[in-house]
Amino acid sequence: MTVDIPGTFAAWRARHARPAWKPVCVERGPQASRFGGEPALAEGERWPSCDGCRHPMQFFLQLALADLPHAFAARGDGLLQLFCCSRDDGRCETWSPFSGAQLVRLVRGPTRLTSHPAGLTAFPARAVERWRELVDYPDPEDHAALGLLYVYDFPNERVSVSCAELGLALRDVDIELDVAEAIAVAATGDKLGGWPSWVQGAEHPGCPRCGRRMELVLQVDSEDNLPHMFGDVGRGHITQCPEHPDVLAFGWACS
Repeated sequence: MTVDIPGTFAAWRARHARPAWKPVCVERGPQASRFGGEPALAEGERWPSCDGCRHPMQFFLQLALADLPHAFAARGDGLLQLFCCSRDDGRCETWSPFSGAQLVRLVRGPTRLTSHPAGLTAFPARAVERWRELVDYPDPEDHAALGLLYVYDFPNERVSVSCAELGLALRDVDIELDVAEAIAVAATGDKLGGWPSWVQGAEHPGCPRCGRRMELVLQVDSEDNLPHMFGDVGRGHITQCPEHPDVLAFGWACS
């Protein structure tokens, strides 16, 4: 008998669906929002450097918040920028939010395009021409926090899943049907908003000022719009405090 797993949990999926937007990029363009290329720095500003090795950091991307989809409801104003240490020997903890091996910030006021310092080559510029909307769902690593209970019977290769709040349940389903993934997964690749797609466990950073869980702004995947690999095909996330828009973080994980 065919089991309609997503249909059974349609009410749960509808409750937790979020809009997300995929960047549609072009190789050349005047857009302020872009992956790679040269950043817009404040007049007289020194190029950002890593707190650990003190080497100049690579410019990854910038987003003009005023140009983002209105439905995204961007918090703050100006340019959101990401710089990251380019050393790959593991000594600079680029994967760890607030480690000082990356810089995520909002830039306001007059700026000028600035070339990378000697020894750093800019990533090819990919300007964001538009954003393509999609419906996104929570990754399996976030299911438990959202009310789904999985009970695995590994000897018999069965799994049961339920949501007590909504009165939803499936019992003794073939474990090879990958029930959690069939219920909902988050979209991979670069995207604005939506739900984080986790490579390992869920890692939602907390705001160092208020402790609130920070929310996803942008997911940055290995070799999507940036020719960069986060570890072994890793995936990174820019997050922002819902209470303090200037508190931003970047972290990544790989398999």
